[in-house]
Amino acid sequence: MSLEAMVTAVERWIGTSEPNAIQQWYRQRNGALYNGNFAWCDATITRAAVEAGEYDAVCFGTDFAYTVAHAARFKAAGQWHAMTNGIKASGIRRGDIVFFDWDGSSAIGNIDHVGIVTGVSADYRYVFTVEGNTANVCARRVRAVHEIAGFGRPKYKTPPKTTTASSSSSTPKRPQVSLSRLVKAFKADPPKKGTPVSYALVEVVEDALVAERLLAKRYADGHAGTATRSAYSLYQQRLGFTGTEPGGDADGTPGKTSLARLAKAHGFDVVA
Repeated sequence: MSLEAMVTAVERWIGTSEPNAIQQWYRQRNGALYNGNFAWCDATITRAAVEAGEYDAVCFGTDFAYTVAHAARFKAAGQWHAMTNGIKASGIRRGDIVFFDWDGSSAIGNIDHVGIVTGVSADYRYVFTVEGNTANVCARRVRAVHEIAGFGRPKYKTPPKTTTASSSSSTPKRPQVSLSRLVKAFKADPPKKGTPVSYALVEVVEDALVAERLLAKRYADGHAGTATRSAYSLYQQRLGFTGTEPGGDADGTPGKTSLARLAKAHGFDVVA
């Protein structure tokens, strides 16, 4: 088996919502403590590791549901890399098990979430992942450095051919944000927290708004809700647009001109 088998095993769960077979499987292995709708991001990694024949490499022979414990195990094995020097310098790459702290620290004790890396953008601005239990589904995500606490590097049976960070052959070199899909997401009613996102690359735009200091990091969750639309309206006003009423030039709905400016400044491309 190999790194690629592990990535494939996680990818096969894309689209899974909850409650689900991963939770049921984990409950059967680990008992009534996991009854109910428990957080299953690390259970997804555990299940995939078993399916891929990489259970010892990824999980050290232990089932994990608690992300802090999993990251600590990587550290104990000398396989932990804190995200303190940026994406490029860290060397994060396809197959790494990536851990997140939504408050932006690199402290293992603060970790909130986990996924697997599928690639890194050519400009090293973003890490591409697949994650279980991200807004209650298993989905591909695009992550910025401030969300990543660090990563564990499993000793796969067949190691990768290269040790340098690279993007997946099936992943665009830069995030490709669809203007039409983005506008649709921004015009929808703000989804309730915890519901599936309508367009995952909303988070790329949100990360750009965070970098512009217009949006708090806690709202960069892929939901084009009130906070995100307000932040985008502020960005439009910063560009000199007027009219904040619905349908106005600065109403918080992305337009071709404003999105192109944001994309140029923050490393993504705009497509139809």
